Amino acid sequence: MRIRAIHAMTGSTPELLERERQLFKKYGSPDTVVDIVCITEGAASIESRFDEYIGAVNTLKLVKEAEELGYDAVIITCWGNACLEPAREIVKIPVVSSGLASMVIAAGIAHRFSIIGTIKNAAHRHLIEVRKLGLENLFASERFIDTFVLELSSDRRKTINAIIEAGRKAIDEDGAQCLILGCFGFAGFAEEIAAVLQVPVIDPAAAVINYTESLVRMGISQSKIAYPTPPDKPRSFCFGSSCG
Repeated sequence: MRIRAIHAMTGSTPELLERERQLFKKYGSPDTVVDIVCITEGAASIESRFDEYIGAVNTLKLVKEAEELGYDAVIITCWGNACLEPAREIVKIPVVSSGLASMVIAAGIAHRFSIIGTIKNAAHRHLIEVRKLGLENLFASERFIDTFVLELSSDRRKTINAIIEAGRKAIDEDGAQCLILGCFGFAGFAEEIAAVLQVPVIDPAAAVINYTESLVRMGISQSKIAYPTPPDKPRSFCFGSSCG
């Protein structure tokens, strides 16, 4: 199985990308190959709709290219599901984002879940994604560590401790029975946090690779009734082999 993982941001370092490759290898099946690519035009990180949208065309080109190159599926790493809906419209292969996969899994293992995010500006975007999945009745809260995405890797221990503190409040004060790490920059931290807090903690990398693999193995993809192919018409940009 070949999967293309797309970073819809430009600020990922080679060290970060290598760490993610190792995480996909750890959490994925032995026969799965994940190739990670990054957009070249857009924002260094995604912390607003503006950041998402200025990189959208570049992201969607990489999605379309993946299908043309014969990939079995596409992962959009962004926890906020950046460009997920238009990406699903333009290809037939499965497209999954880490936020969607994480929340679907959380809904199956707990009656109440909380998201642990980076900064409070993300709250409205994440709440909209919860609503799209119809999971508001299971959503206990979102807690934040007040750290920008590009600062997460500067002090791993500080980040994990902040997540543990926020997670404990979500459990004790908000009634969470399960925690979701609501940023792909938190990938790889879940096991340590779960050991301390003694509740299920969903890792975004583990969630998205396993959910995506399951769709490919079942031979199913997003419904084209739900995500219809856009009608042909003149557009001022092109995708993949349609570029002349």
